Amino acid sequence: MTEKREYATYPNFDKLIIETDAEMQRLGWTEIQGREFLEETYGVRSRLLLTEDELDNFLLYLQLTDSPAQDQGGF
Repeated sequence: MTEKREYATYPNFDKLIIETDAEMQRLGWTEIQGREFLEETYGVRSRLLLTEDELDNFLLYLQLTDSPAQDQGGF
């Protein structure tokens, strides 16, 4: 049974989205790569469905990732 989530409405949401966009661009991640990471890690296909803590954690993960995306088996 999967839990239905509401779209995010917390105060830092727009800021966190902008920062994750910038980090994904820095790393060269495609929208598909981002979606696959979110599905594998958080069980959702969109950042809109992450809690504030999850989105903050995703941003931290991106910030701590040093190198741009490499060819990883079809990405």
